[in-house]
Amino acid sequence: MSTVTPTSEIWGPLAEPVHPDEAGPADPVWKDNAYLSFWDVPARVFGTLHLSTSPNGEGSRRARCSVSADGQVAEVVEELPVGEFRSESIHFGLDGRIKVSHPDLDVDLVNLPLFTPADYAVGGVIPELVPGRPLRHYQQAAAVEGTIRLRGRQHDVAGHGMRDRTWGFRDESAQWVEYAGLIGVFEGTFITAMKFLGNDGSLRADGFLVDDQGQRTITGMWFTRDAAAQFVSARLKLGDGSTFGVTMTGREGGFWVPMGARNEGPSFGTYDDFLRLELAGRSGAGFFEQGIVHRVW
Repeated sequence: MSTVTPTSEIWGPLAEPVHPDEAGPADPVWKDNAYLSFWDVPARVFGTLHLSTSPNGEGSRRARCSVSADGQVAEVVEELPVGEFRSESIHFGLDGRIKVSHPDLDVDLVNLPLFTPADYAVGGVIPELVPGRPLRHYQQAAAVEGTIRLRGRQHDVAGHGMRDRTWGFRDESAQWVEYAGLIGVFEGTFITAMKFLGNDGSLRADGFLVDDQGQRTITGMWFTRDAAAQFVSARLKLGDGSTFGVTMTGREGGFWVPMGARNEGPSFGTYDDFLRLELAGRSGAGFFEQGIVHRVW
């Protein structure tokens, strides 16, 4: 990684600039999101950066960095200005540079793309909040390298991750009742897959298996969970009808994911569970994300 300079050009659609003028006060909420989850299993380090800005989403502009390093956890959550992926302490560079400078946490990471970007807009599985204005949603595997200093202790990072860039009209509690997503990076393979239960009762899956040969579409997925509803394994079906499995071999920990604004009413709750995984005998790692609308209020 040290021989490659991060630039917006190498990240393609995941370096899409913020859209500060796309929506007005009378429109549904428009969100520009930038996201990176990363993990280094041997170093016992994992974390997430999640920034969401909006021209009209009062209360939903937020920058978050959550890190676990050798059992120590730190989280920084700050307000984010309109039109920027930079808060007081957190900077998410669309070119692949991540910086966090906070009394509890310093982060200096570079992320570089692996494989090709997965375009979730193609399958149309995410419902349009505004007809004719689909949510644009890209994900891509990443190599992640740098340093983290958590409460005075430095941790070197040389691992993998998943980067996400999303923009468009979006309201999770209005579009979905529940969803689950599986992300995994293995030697030579990236898997990203999501399954959504819509407000209309529809249940749809979408995703991609990406390797050096290109992309194959994931058209179906089924999960096995333990008695606490935590991920154990997944069975996934490709577009040609063949199936394959991904199994959890170890659980590292996780974070709650703030996605909406404080309110009295239905609220969307999401959790990221970082895991060690196995695919066809190959070890890897990633996370399982579960989100559901809490409707008791």
